[in-house]
Amino acid sequence: MRLIAGLLLLSTSLTGAGDPSTVVQGWQSSPVYVDPSQRALVPEKEAQRLAERVEGHDPAIRIAVVPAASLGTTGSREQAARAYVDQVVDLQRQDGVYLVVFGGAITWGSAVGVDTPIAQILTDELSKHSRSDPVGTLDGVLDQMDVPGSPSGGFPTWLLVLIVLVVLAAALGLGLRWWKARPGKDEGPALYRPSYDVLPDEADTLAERQALAREDVTRFGEELDAADVRLDVVTASTESVATDLQAAMDAYADAGRVVDAEPTDEQLRAVRATVEYGRWRLACAQAVVADQPKPARRASCFFDPAHGTSVTDWMYTPPGGKAREVPVCAACATRLSGGAR
Repeated sequence: MRLIAGLLLLSTSLTGAGDPSTVVQGWQSSPVYVDPSQRALVPEKEAQRLAERVEGHDPAIRIAVVPAASLGTTGSREQAARAYVDQVVDLQRQDGVYLVVFGGAITWGSAVGVDTPIAQILTDELSKHSRSDPVGTLDGVLDQMDVPGSPSGGFPTWLLVLIVLVVLAAALGLGLRWWKARPGKDEGPALYRPSYDVLPDEADTLAERQALAREDVTRFGEELDAADVRLDVVTASTESVATDLQAAMDAYADAGRVVDAEPTDEQLRAVRATVEYGRWRLACAQAVVADQPKPARRASCFFDPAHGTSVTDWMYTPPGGKAREVPVCAACATRLSGGAR
């Protein structure tokens, strides 16, 4: 595959990407270091907010966001992530909690000299957030560590619990009403792609969703294979391009592992976020090579992910269903507005 071959040929020239010494040097001025190529993943404003949240905390907390390419190309990602974090810990030489986000590939944590179950906390938060939402994952970890400054606004815990109980009670009431009027469990065709959350009016079978999810991932793989992104000339932007391509291929591999196994409904729904994230990172690489600004991060077109990234949101009512706002591409927006078909 041309894309992978080009990336592997260039990998040896990108040794500066996310170098551990650069991370430790960045920590001298802030406890949160974000590699310049990862600003789309963690904007400067969010990095500053996280830094203010962990500044002066005891035990010390250090956060780094580096390119997925920092993991290298040999061994498993878990082994590479552990080795990388061990390097920054050895260079920093300070007890505390270390959290490193490797692009959209993996997030790794280490607790050095402190009694913090960081592995358990991080595993719990990663189950709640996609790899494309590292800020949400990091905030969740800090919440579990009782670090002040939660995005929730610092509400008292008892008040948050009360709000959750009220919402759950309301949701339970609505759920019981739907259950009585629900459609047959396996009735009807699969109206939408499996990677989108299935609402009560979108009844389809798990087998149909599995087949469509596999098709979705296959299409993404074909897009990667057909992508004409040249990396034979090293430029100032090449490192950013290679990082985006690596993240796109990681997303494809992650989604492929899910659909090739025996996924649950919840796992199938997560395929959407993984594939959409990979398509966005591929589009970013293509934009840089074409000397164009990187596209804004938006979901794929609701009606068909093959249409590409959405450009706007549109109120849509499926047959016999409820109106909801969905992301649509330019062509679908024109069609829905009654324009040229």
